[in-house]
Amino acid sequence: MNEEQKLTRVAELLASSRNTVVVTGAGISTEAGIPDFRGEKGIYRTLGEHKVTALLNINAFRKRPREFYEFYRRYFLLPQVKPSRAHLLLADLEKKGIIKAVVTQNIDNLHQMAGSQRVIPVHGRADRFLCTGIGCRFESDAGYVRDYPDPVPKCPECGSILRPDVVLFGEPIQNHRLARDTILAAQVLLVIGSSLTVYPLAGFVSEYCTGDRTMIIINKGPTALDYAATLKLDVESTAEVLERIARNLP
Repeated sequence: MNEEQKLTRVAELLASSRNTVVVTGAGISTEAGIPDFRGEKGIYRTLGEHKVTALLNINAFRKRPREFYEFYRRYFLLPQVKPSRAHLLLADLEKKGIIKAVVTQNIDNLHQMAGSQRVIPVHGRADRFLCTGIGCRFESDAGYVRDYPDPVPKCPECGSILRPDVVLFGEPIQNHRLARDTILAAQVLLVIGSSLTVYPLAGFVSEYCTGDRTMIIINKGPTALDYAATLKLDVESTAEVLERIARNLP
């Protein structure tokens, strides 16, 4: 099956599905200018995996908050970033009823900014900050943290340190049950921009594949579950492929 035939078949599968769920990883956001972790120009390559995991760790946040925030501000507070064309296309497909939900590993909030309504983030949101004080429910957006005069932002109500609402190394994912249930209930699972190596989300996808299920993978390079895919599209541009698929939809 050549590429054009694959694209036509993907469109047919999406059009006939009553419940298509999309799983997205860092690959969809690199097209918006956000560096990934494992890619050729990813943070692991430029800084070293050990350094990154040591800094983005719950223990580092607790014991070395200044060092943690210096790193976090540099790599995760990116005010100029906007949704890519791929994010906008997925939001449009949701409006048309083609897809029902997006389960994402990304913390950039770009799906929500693009207009997607049912987004299930399993690693949190980098633009939201919560007070760590016991009983304090203060939360802020990235603007408050970005403008805070000290590298380590504090709660204006109780003086405790604010933390980003993201899953750090050493912590469980968010929305575990909802993400798993949503994936397993899909009639068609569309995986975009993920190598499917990060657990437990990769485990949910693997569990989905144990039956006679339809999974489509759109990714640059191989994934850990290529062997289980109904169709695999190896792409340079996610947006270009999604546009071509959308043109084939009825």
